[in-house]
Amino acid sequence: MPDTNSIKEQKPAIKKILIIIVILIGIGSYFYLSKQKLFSTNLISNHNFIFKTAQNREFHIKASKNSLLIDELKGKIVFLKVFAWNCHYCQKEIPELIKLKNKFKNAFDTLAIESQHHSNQENLDFIKEYNINYNIINGDKQTRFLDYLKEEYKWNGVIPLTVVIDAKGRVLAFEVGYKSYSLTTLLQTTLKQLTTVAK
Repeated sequence: MPDTNSIKEQKPAIKKILIIIVILIGIGSYFYLSKQKLFSTNLISNHNFIFKTAQNREFHIKASKNSLLIDELKGKIVFLKVFAWNCHYCQKEIPELIKLKNKFKNAFDTLAIESQHHSNQENLDFIKEYNINYNIINGDKQTRFLDYLKEEYKWNGVIPLTVVIDAKGRVLAFEVGYKSYSLTTLLQTTLKQLTTVAK
């Protein structure tokens, strides 16, 4: 039969151990949540990004609420794309992007972030193969920006992604996945919206 006195003596020790465990769990949770909050705050507050293209150009982006101001492309409508070379729907958009760039040279440009982390040389080879006339960004350097899009715009990572930016840096559209309408239609709609606003 268990010794009653021995059990009574053990109860305070067990209570102390349980209290210590609860305190340690509380401290651990506090530091974990603080770290998560700090990460989230840094992600949103640090709004400056530098894009370096495979063609060795640099673009400086200042991001704020519903705005992506690109210093080097002020005054132009920009399609900011996230794509992959082996994505079927992304491939379908390439000829159209090339035509749009040729047709609206002074008023339109494209920045396309390659999301599969190909080497710079591989991207250059694809640029040559597809006769790309717009800017291809090496995606392996842009994970922080892609995280920003997920945080700020709730992007789920689906490609192709098209962000339409007007001449003043305002984000006019955030189009995820392949759409039934063409990129040309999207650009024409944007131009009509801007003309209406100007009037």
